[in-house]
Amino acid sequence: MKPAMKFSMKTVEPGHDTGTPPAGRLRWLLCLVLCALLAISSASFAAETATDERRLDERRLDEPRSADLEEYRSEPQKVGDTATSASETATQSAIEARKDAPETRRRAPPGRGSLMGQGPSSLPLPDYRTPSAAAPSGAAIAEDYEPEELLLVSNSMSEAIEAARDLGTLQFRIKHRQALEQLGMVLSVFRLPPNSDARRQLQTATQRLPHLQLELNHRYGLMAYSRQQMAQGMIQFPLNGTGCLTDARVGLLDTAVNLQHPALAGRRIELMQLAPPPLASSNHGTAIASLWLGHPDTGFLPLMPDASVSVAAVFRQGDTRSDTTTDLLLGGLDWLLGREVEAINLGLGGPHNRLLTLALEKLLARDVLLVAAAGNQGPAAFPTYPAAQPGVIAATAVDANRHLYQNANRGDYIDFAAPGVQVWAANESGTAYHTGTSFASPFVLAALLAEKRLDQDWWQNSRESAQDLGPNGKDDSYGWGLVRWPAGCG
Repeated sequence: MKPAMKFSMKTVEPGHDTGTPPAGRLRWLLCLVLCALLAISSASFAAETATDERRLDERRLDEPRSADLEEYRSEPQKVGDTATSASETATQSAIEARKDAPETRRRAPPGRGSLMGQGPSSLPLPDYRTPSAAAPSGAAIAEDYEPEELLLVSNSMSEAIEAARDLGTLQFRIKHRQALEQLGMVLSVFRLPPNSDARRQLQTATQRLPHLQLELNHRYGLMAYSRQQMAQGMIQFPLNGTGCLTDARVGLLDTAVNLQHPALAGRRIELMQLAPPPLASSNHGTAIASLWLGHPDTGFLPLMPDASVSVAAVFRQGDTRSDTTTDLLLGGLDWLLGREVEAINLGLGGPHNRLLTLALEKLLARDVLLVAAAGNQGPAAFPTYPAAQPGVIAATAVDANRHLYQNANRGDYIDFAAPGVQVWAANESGTAYHTGTSFASPFVLAALLAEKRLDQDWWQNSRESAQDLGPNGKDDSYGWGLVRWPAGCG
């Protein structure tokens, strides 16, 4: 505010000199200059204060939006910025405290009632945790997930709808929702804002809504490379039949199977196509099915010719390879569980996914035998999932000389070895030789399922009967060794 200026008025008589002495005039001019400078300074200070308050209010309004908060955290400090106000400093400290806080998350309490008002009641999901610094596995280095999608699993439909409203504040839009009644889950797939980073959006969403069970929609590839030959004799498979597996019910989570193939004609195969078009070639799934069911008159020695096989076809054809996604895998597992299978072959692999882990834990709790390919990324690769998940049996591949397949993964999660190099099997339109840990897993599954049907101590018996191929006992290359067919089955 300008200071008040007072002037005295004098009566001047004619003939008198009215000039101001020089010193007085100088003081008068200096006073005028100082008053002008003070007025300018006051106006500038008021304008800057109003601007700072407006910026701070805008930042406070934006702060609850997690996407904006993440951008604010990662923005580098500009050189030449003015000193931060006390209010901004407090706000930044609070943001950094939340950033550094542990990220252990627990699931929300399970909802009540049935999914969509029908079917079994919702099963409580296993304890759910978000790692504080989850490093991507080797399979995820190339961002092996759907780039603009996130998955959510909920205990009930009402819980899923409520979560969708919460996620709508982050501009997540529901793409589709599915009740997985056998798994006791509701799976929701959300589309993210265009050009957004899925990993950052996941981090943002879990920070703002830590009670939700969110995950990336990871992709998985087939653990196989088509090549050339191998034999059932390596696992001491009998020639006189496998009566203990006559009524076995087995699941295959894979590509489709060519039901018109001569090697599979008349066999008990049920196919559910879950992948969207364009569909992957049926080479892989047909090869696995032929190892279990292939007709002897077409040259096969099938591992369980009288079994019923339910095939959940979950692979689509991409630009350069066939792959599938977590939501398709969950849908396939749910369907297979509804078919009351007692074992499932997982000839696929990819990164660790917490939602897939939840589903597999439910299957293990139902005593379903799960066998997965150990991976084809080589000795230095990170663990491949689901093979590396506890409870899932990891199968690696050996050649006719019982040497480990050169591209097989290594690690303490490897359980058994089986033929997987140049295995002769069907393909989409004929027969071929195939190589990969994918082609070892059906041998391991059949042998362990036979052992399981014969004896309650099947796990111990399987380990003791395996042919030790590496250092004494279990090792990171062969696991317990080359799986052997139980003598009591055939």
